[in-house]
Amino acid sequence: MISAEARYRTLVRILPAWYRAERGDEMVGTLLDLHGERARAALWSELWALLALGARTRLAARAAPGRAVALGDLVRQVALLGLLWGVLRSAGSVGDILWSLLAFSDQGFFYRAALTSDLARDLVLLAAALIPLVLLVDGWRRLARIAAGAVLAAGAILFLTKHWSDLGPGPVVYFAPQWLPLVLVLAAFHVDAPLPLARPWWWAIGASLVLAPALAIAHIQTSALDRITGLSPLVWLCAIAGAGYLLLRRRTGPRPARTLALALCIALAVIQNLVLKNGIMPFGVVVIAQVCCVGAIVVALTVVGIRDYRRTVVRHD
Repeated sequence: MISAEARYRTLVRILPAWYRAERGDEMVGTLLDLHGERARAALWSELWALLALGARTRLAARAAPGRAVALGDLVRQVALLGLLWGVLRSAGSVGDILWSLLAFSDQGFFYRAALTSDLARDLVLLAAALIPLVLLVDGWRRLARIAAGAVLAAGAILFLTKHWSDLGPGPVVYFAPQWLPLVLVLAAFHVDAPLPLARPWWWAIGASLVLAPALAIAHIQTSALDRITGLSPLVWLCAIAGAGYLLLRRRTGPRPARTLALALCIALAVIQNLVLKNGIMPFGVVVIAQVCCVGAIVVALTVVGIRDYRRTVVRHD
């Protein structure tokens, strides 16, 4: 039978090695004291605090080794960019459906009912990404984490209800770019983490809410765009954003967290569209060229990000 001390030492391993070296024995002693007193409520409270401390130290923001701070910055950037991608994608879908409802208002009842159902679904998805992001940018950290947790809980229940019979890698991979940022908001935006700079993120949110519907409507109205759209106009937009970031990087200086986060989010956006279009549209020359172009940008961002990360960690340590 495993002793209580061995169990608690295993639990304390949730903390990084540098923190365990300083306070690991002290924390194990505290848990053993509570165990001996059979103070269950206090013990569970201490275990919960241990989990929160593990997130704060492994995804640190300050007073930690360079690797922990760099990892924390990376995870926070992935969370923000992932939420922004959710806003961009959902806003494009909402614009597409609204235009279809207005342009084909003379269609039958069942056609309009199906579009209205799709519109309601996409509005919910838009709110699920937009509300936590807006709350974070506006400085409401606790409310943003509560909103992210509520969306995750509701989404998990709906997902299992709908896909329980055909649960497989396809639906999981498709919904991962929507779930992952919410999980990272809960883990990385702890009480010690810095909030995002408001002004650039307000600009990004506003541009997404305007640009995504405009691209969707332009794609519907202009048949010539169909030949070069590939997976989605938003995939080309991601490629342009990645290439533009690489070109402007010399002016902004090395920011490894943002560079690696952008590479990961662009890759997830492409994977999500590949899963969505699989079996629906043929993967022709344009799609292959699009995936290769975006893939090259993702590789370039990754290489630059890893190089900058190593330099930043060495300088910090």
